[in-house]
Amino acid sequence: MDDRTGWRYGRRLTAIALAAGGVLYGAANGFYWVMFPDDVSESADNVAVAAGHLGAWRAETVLFALAHLMLLPAMAGLAAALGRRKPLVAAIGGAIALLGLYFSSVHLWHYNALFGALAGAGVDADAARPVLNALDSDPFVMASFAIWLLGWMIGLLVLAFGAWRAGLVSLWVPLVLTGGQVLDFVSEGVPLKIVVSVLMVAGLSGLAFGVDRRRPAGSPAKADVPVAAHS
Repeated sequence: MDDRTGWRYGRRLTAIALAAGGVLYGAANGFYWVMFPDDVSESADNVAVAAGHLGAWRAETVLFALAHLMLLPAMAGLAAALGRRKPLVAAIGGAIALLGLYFSSVHLWHYNALFGALAGAGVDADAARPVLNALDSDPFVMASFAIWLLGWMIGLLVLAFGAWRAGLVSLWVPLVLTGGQVLDFVSEGVPLKIVVSVLMVAGLSGLAFGVDRRRPAGSPAKADVPVAAHS
């Protein structure tokens, strides 16, 4: 396998991970807000929410986990695709996005899985409140939460705008992802959260298409034309 063949396989796998990760992320986000539309005022209330629909709670936890499994290699592959054209953007965006997704995975299992475990064991929200309040006030937990939110948003947008500047995608792709990320921060209610899901699926699919159609550096844009023989 030569370098170009390996590059094509890597490009294709990155595109698949981006598209699959986008669909799973959108599905998980939409499923969560449809099943659990009421926001909670403090973490302990999630125990009661999970107890009300324990199967759905565990299903959305698995959906988010699968989305992360796709998005982690997707962001690494996207950074690699940008590496030759925009090395600084690729390094910064890739590092921030991967760090954000790592802490997102930690948060997912330490919080979502914890709420499900407490609810499944029949622990009352009031009984869990002192422990969960202690977690919420811990600086390390709060730092990981901030790294997740800011790292995922900033890292993804740096890579998306880098992909636009590198000519991989049209401007609508990073703009759609920006709209999805910002709307997720400021919006409340099921309809707007569903819009977030649609925007994220569209933007990540756009990135997937851009990566999949890009040629490796040095490859000809079209087939070589034979040189005419001299008489």
